[in-house]
Amino acid sequence: MKKALYRIPAACVVLAIITVMYVIWGGYQYQKYVRICRVFDSAVPVDNADALTPAQLKEYDGRLVCLAGRLTVTDTPADPLSGASVPGALLLERQTEMYQYSISGDSVVTAFFDYQQPNVSGKGGEYYENPVFPAELGGMTLLADVRVGPVTLSPSFVRAFDGPYQYIDRAEYVALTPAMSFANDHGLTLQNGVYTNGDPDAPQVGDIRVSYRYVPAAQYDGDMIFFGTLQDGVLDVGEAEENAFMLQHCGSVARARETVASSGADNARGLFIAAGLHAAAAAIVFVVILIKRKREAAQQ
Repeated sequence: MKKALYRIPAACVVLAIITVMYVIWGGYQYQKYVRICRVFDSAVPVDNADALTPAQLKEYDGRLVCLAGRLTVTDTPADPLSGASVPGALLLERQTEMYQYSISGDSVVTAFFDYQQPNVSGKGGEYYENPVFPAELGGMTLLADVRVGPVTLSPSFVRAFDGPYQYIDRAEYVALTPAMSFANDHGLTLQNGVYTNGDPDAPQVGDIRVSYRYVPAAQYDGDMIFFGTLQDGVLDVGEAEENAFMLQHCGSVARARETVASSGADNARGLFIAAGLHAAAAAIVFVVILIKRKREAAQQ
């Protein structure tokens, strides 16, 4: 009976495990908060990127900086094959897919894929051969020339503007020069913003479709904060990639620090409070069950 009396209830074990998980995650969030505060404190603050002088750019070269400013796009990306471009896009992505055979479970299916699928065999020994994927039309991401004041954002920064994407679903969204030569060279036609060599509503194996999606600069309008290492007038991730990031809707370095730090501190505090509540619940459950077991033992 003594063993049963002091045996730890399963509910307490579960609550204790959850408590430890909250403590670990809260500790991680607190360390993240401390690290971000150190990054802010170690960076050179620039509250107006437009006011940066050539002398300052030279002075800050090789240092971690925190820039406050607005994006400007000075060179719109265009697909060298089709000439497709979207004015004001930060990046433009070409997506190329081919209708191919594939295996889903035990069945042979057909669908569009953006890479070469292997040839497949059916359950009855049927052999399905896929055409060669058109590598020359493969997917590509094209980047704009993006600046914050006199500072150019590196390709790694521009790639960070990865969404939300908008899709070109009408031909007038895209400047198609020289679209005709592109279509003729590859046997494609432009239909509702998608190049295809077949019927989009009834595709056949081997049909190709080339479509585009893009990220408009308008999604990142307004004041922003940029952290990174300044090298020859280019803001890059540097050696410490975790110190390169962007924040929207922040007009000053001090405001950005306050926003990020308070958010991190609140996250850590909330997790520690949750851990305390679960620990208290585990203790209450244990005491209640212990009292109940003692009463049952006394009645026997």
